[in-house]
Amino acid sequence: MVLKAQALREGDCLGIFAPASPVRVEYVNRGKEFLLQSGYRVCEADSLYNRTHHVAGEAASRLADIESLIRNPEIRALVAARGGYGTMTLLSQLNFELIRKHPKIILGFSDITALQLALWHKISLITFSGPMLAVDMARAGTVNSNLLWALLAGADAGVLNPLLSAGLAAHGVEFLRPGTFSGCLLGGTLTILAALAGTDFMPDFAGKIIFLEDRGEPLYRLDRALTQLRLAGIFASPAAVVCGNFALSDKTEESLLPGFLRDFFAVDDFPVLINFPYGHCHRSFIFPQGCKMQFECRERKISLLERPVY
Repeated sequence: MVLKAQALREGDCLGIFAPASPVRVEYVNRGKEFLLQSGYRVCEADSLYNRTHHVAGEAASRLADIESLIRNPEIRALVAARGGYGTMTLLSQLNFELIRKHPKIILGFSDITALQLALWHKISLITFSGPMLAVDMARAGTVNSNLLWALLAGADAGVLNPLLSAGLAAHGVEFLRPGTFSGCLLGGTLTILAALAGTDFMPDFAGKIIFLEDRGEPLYRLDRALTQLRLAGIFASPAAVVCGNFALSDKTEESLLPGFLRDFFAVDDFPVLINFPYGHCHRSFIFPQGCKMQFECRERKISLLERPVY
């Protein structure tokens, strides 16, 4: 059974946590101002500003922050401060049953992909692949705000569908084998999916619409990660694959990326989208992990098939 969190309402309190890389106070403060101006209250996790080597504190403190925010009845959503690296190290000790008993909105992407896919695989919780507090929310005009708050507030399809459909209408989106397809949306950062492959936290992607994006990788590493997913059977029978923004580390390779993706997916028979506006990019598309949607490529329409919150 799909598990959903309660919809946000104006004035709700949002908990800020850092499960991955360390955060900087000035960026957290900018992101908090965005949330306050959007009509919400903010609560910081106890260990938000911790640092141990390259991560945001010991695993025990990061896990305790998650559990504390989940247990706190005042907190209606958990907003990741940033990605980077470190979320995967928490999965083996994460209290999935606690989260099952107290399902809440969990918002983030990039390294937070690991947490979201694990939660879907273990307890079928719908989470949200979207902006983070000390990154996107800390930069003026970067967040796709109308879509974000409509999704988290459980707006009806009449409001949400036009906001979702703007992604298909974006300039530069390329369609391989276009048509109409539907399914649960799952995915996120490509290298995180590749790292999860073969673990006990990787969900089943059969019949799913797979979203992929990444940042700061050279082309050969994207090739390696995609090939690993193919060898692991991830591309055996998806409903479709949506390739978002891949900000390559070597800008001279940018022109090679579309042709590489076309060639990589040429052997498949499912629809593929290239250059979809999702990922580490301005006003990124936001999607609920595990929620059902329908894509009508020729009509440039995306339709919500179920509410992601209750």
